[in-house]
Amino acid sequence: MIVTRFFKPLGSLTDDELMQRGCRKDDDRAFGELYHRHARRLMGFFFRQLDRDKALASDFTQDAFMRVWTARDKFTGTTFRTWLFTIAFNLIKNHIRHSVHQKQYEQFVAKHQAVTEDSKVVESMDNEAFDRALRQELERMSPDSRLLFSLRFEEELSVPQIAEVMAIPEGTVKSRLHTLTQTLKKKLNPA
Repeated sequence: MIVTRFFKPLGSLTDDELMQRGCRKDDDRAFGELYHRHARRLMGFFFRQLDRDKALASDFTQDAFMRVWTARDKFTGTTFRTWLFTIAFNLIKNHIRHSVHQKQYEQFVAKHQAVTEDSKVVESMDNEAFDRALRQELERMSPDSRLLFSLRFEEELSVPQIAEVMAIPEGTVKSRLHTLTQTLKKKLNPA
């Protein structure tokens, strides 16, 4: 009984303490606790970014946590959540860069951009209709804009965290967020 007083239960440790414990002792129980805390949210992030493909989102989630485990000794100076989303962001960027679908998406956008008219939203639109319209507008945007939207408004990362994840200056993040929100406002508000 005396021994347990000196050790905190895994559930009461912060993410950063769990990472330190995982790095020092190769403690897979600490890693399991991190997985338990963050896997569902990370899978949701991947699900939204990978065209709602549940199997692919699951694979990406596993891959992200494998990268966390294999690079655990490189974890320094940042919060675990920011580091995890940096890994996730890079996985998505690599997927987009190497994907044939990206080329098809760009061709589709170029072909239909001239034809597409601004969608007008009725003022009394209910939440479901608004969400559908927002999803459609986001699908028309570049993958970078969708990632930025997701990191800020779905994952609720701060501007400094997004800057760290995307490896760009905070001012650039602010500028891109402003442009993104103005574009969405223009497309989703009635004329």
